[in-house]
Amino acid sequence: MTLKKIALYKLAILAVLMVSLVLSYIPDRPWQTPAADIATQNFHTIEFDDQGEPHDAKQWQGLQARLRQSGNAQQELIIFIHGWHHNAASTDENFIAFQNFYQQMAQSDKQRNLIGLYIGWRGDKYDPFWLDGSDDAESMVEPLDFPTIFQRKTVASRIGKQGMSQLLDALDAEISAGYLQRYTVIGHSLGGAVALHASKDRIRQAIIDKRENPNLFILLNPAVNVDEYKPLDTLLSIDRQKPAMVVLQSKGDYALKEAFRWMKDGQRAMGNSWAITHDVARCPRADCSRTDFLPPAMLKHDAIPGCAMTLGTSGWKIRARLQSRTNVQTCPDANMQAVWVLSVTDDIINGHNGILTPDHAIALSEIMGLIDHYRNQIPVSAVTEVPAAESGETELLLPAEEGSQQAPDPMPESKAESTDENPPATAPVDKSVEPSAAPTDEPTAEPSAESIKQNDGTVVEPSTAR
Repeated sequence: MTLKKIALYKLAILAVLMVSLVLSYIPDRPWQTPAADIATQNFHTIEFDDQGEPHDAKQWQGLQARLRQSGNAQQELIIFIHGWHHNAASTDENFIAFQNFYQQMAQSDKQRNLIGLYIGWRGDKYDPFWLDGSDDAESMVEPLDFPTIFQRKTVASRIGKQGMSQLLDALDAEISAGYLQRYTVIGHSLGGAVALHASKDRIRQAIIDKRENPNLFILLNPAVNVDEYKPLDTLLSIDRQKPAMVVLQSKGDYALKEAFRWMKDGQRAMGNSWAITHDVARCPRADCSRTDFLPPAMLKHDAIPGCAMTLGTSGWKIRARLQSRTNVQTCPDANMQAVWVLSVTDDIINGHNGILTPDHAIALSEIMGLIDHYRNQIPVSAVTEVPAAESGETELLLPAEEGSQQAPDPMPESKAESTDENPPATAPVDKSVEPSAAPTDEPTAEPSAESIKQNDGTVVEPSTAR
């Protein structure tokens, strides 16, 4: 190929890039205008500009009027913050998905008096080469558009620290005044960065002041690195059992697990690092009572009180990691963290964008039901110890009221290797627990493919049968 042809190809690519930048420009403007009956509606939108300021003050005024209309303290807010590439346009995939998600929860939990709130902002300024693959959960194209995330990430952090933080202050005032019971904030991707920066200081201060926090922050595949997560990694929850924040990171999230590390000079995403405290997997055939093909070492792990928890209706098993980092050596260590960082199998969260599904709505309803049942805490009395059929140890059962029995399934991860350098020690280490394996840069292996070491030093390979 001659130099002349190479130059022509470069000019053609540059021309296409310039055209795509001009044609794909997205203005920084509000997409939703409050209707005259906004005070009677149950679904609201609040939008912020790139400077972290509200686009339209009437959006908050309409929500506040709705909260104060009935004076019902049992009202709850379900808040969703979208991420990269998205906004509050009525045709946006996230906007439509959250409307459906909210409607499903409102129908299934009518006693909750739920109000939905969509947080909008300019998730993308340009779409060069039209590489936006955000509407595809398994998109391999979206990471190619990754350079656009850096400018948007700065904006996301600014919105979190300013506009979103001020909104949470206003909602806290409504809670104090008795107009609102609590709010649950769900942030996805860069929306997770907004949620993290809006909540980090208030979570830390509430723990320092020993104040109970009724609210919950859920980060789905958040586009934040481990440094942004600190100092939350050193904090324990007030009641030592209910986390203030839950992070769910899909194991199949290529956009964050690979592209993020490459573009950020080797930095790990929060959900793909030493920060992980728990693993989540779907029970075989959604039946968490099955114990077939489960090796004794895995039964032993699940039999330790607090090491395995079940969402019976959803068919999910949550396992605390042993020796995952310096200050998380035992299952109680993991469960006492103010922030639970969960590594989630791809059949629960499909890739980076497989969020707000009907199954997720069911799981959130189940979690909120458990929190209500125990009055915003999960006391030790919620765990019943009974002899385990296989090992003679103990296994966890949910209370009879929940109608769900805790039992092992064939996909545990009782001992996980760190995926990065361990943070400095922040809590006493149980010397009776075997130290964790040396850190590695490889992503965490799937539970079913991992060897489990028993207390006597023998190694048991999990069965591949399901």
